[in-house]
Amino acid sequence: MLLSSYLDAQTIYFEASPKTKEEVYSEMVGRICRLHKLPTCGKKLVDLILARDAESSTAYSSGISIPHVRMHSFNDTLISICLLTNPIDYDGIPVKLVVLIITDTSSSKLYLNIVSALLKLSKDADAIAMLNQAKDGHGVIQTLKQLNIAVKDKVTIGDIMISNPVSILPEATLRDLGNKMSEYKVAGLPVVDKDMNYLGEVDVLNLLKVGIPDYMLMMDHLGFLSNFEPLEKLFATQDVKTVKDIMSTEDEPLKSTDSVIEAVFEMIQHKKRLFSVVDNGKLVGVITAMDVFKKVFKA
Repeated sequence: MLLSSYLDAQTIYFEASPKTKEEVYSEMVGRICRLHKLPTCGKKLVDLILARDAESSTAYSSGISIPHVRMHSFNDTLISICLLTNPIDYDGIPVKLVVLIITDTSSSKLYLNIVSALLKLSKDADAIAMLNQAKDGHGVIQTLKQLNIAVKDKVTIGDIMISNPVSILPEATLRDLGNKMSEYKVAGLPVVDKDMNYLGEVDVLNLLKVGIPDYMLMMDHLGFLSNFEPLEKLFATQDVKTVKDIMSTEDEPLKSTDSVIEAVFEMIQHKKRLFSVVDNGKLVGVITAMDVFKKVFKA
C-alpha cells in the first residue's frame, strides 16, 4: 500500500514561523482530535508524546522526527505531518519534517513499516524539495502518490542503522584508535580504506588485548596481579602498532537489505553488540543492539 493512503490532507500543514517542539505537537494533536474521537486528546496527549520523546530521541540524522504514541481502546493509525521552514533542534539534529503517528497497542508491524517508508523519503533530497513546493495538504498527498512511496512488508537494517558512521583507517596507530573511540564515545569501529571499502572491525577488547601477554591468556585467573605492569606493553606500543595489526576480519558484515531479525540473530550468535553494514564491499552504516532496542522494541 502507498504511504499516501494513510494520510489526511487536513492533518498536514506547513509552518513558516519559528515554533517549539511542544507547539508543533499541540497543533498536530489538535488537527487529529478535531477529526477523530480518541481516548485521550489535548494537553494530556501532547504530554504522552513528549514523555515518549524523553525515553529516546525520535529524530533521525536525515532531518525527520517521527514522534509516536500507542493508545489503548483505539483501533486505527492516524498521521499528522508538519513541514517546517525553521528547523527544530532535537539534541543537535535540525529537524524540518515532523511526522506524528498515533496507533493502537497492537500495530507495531504497521508502525515500523510506515517509519521505514518515511525514512526512505527523508533521505531523498529531491523528494523533500517536491514536498516543500506543495501548497497544502492535498498537494503533499498528490506529490507522495507521484513519488510512489510504498509501505513495504518488512523493516530492514538499512531503515534503522547509523548511516555515515565513524570509521578508522588500517594505518592509524593504536593511540589514534584510542583517541577516536574516546572522542566519539564508542567501543568499536569499522576499518576501511580511503575509498570506504570495508576491511574489518576493531574494538576496545582488541586494543586492551595488546597489553596482555599471551601466556596470561592461558591462566584461569589473574587475581594475584595488583598493578598495571602487564599493560605497559600497550602503553609502549601505542605509537608503533597500527589498527591493521589488531583488527578482526573473521565476522561477515551485514547488508542494509537484511531484516532486523537477521541482525538480532547474528548479534546473539556472535555475542556482538555492533555490526558493520556493507553493500557491494562499501561501508554504508553500523547497527547496534541498542538501535534495535530503541527503534524496534521500544518503538
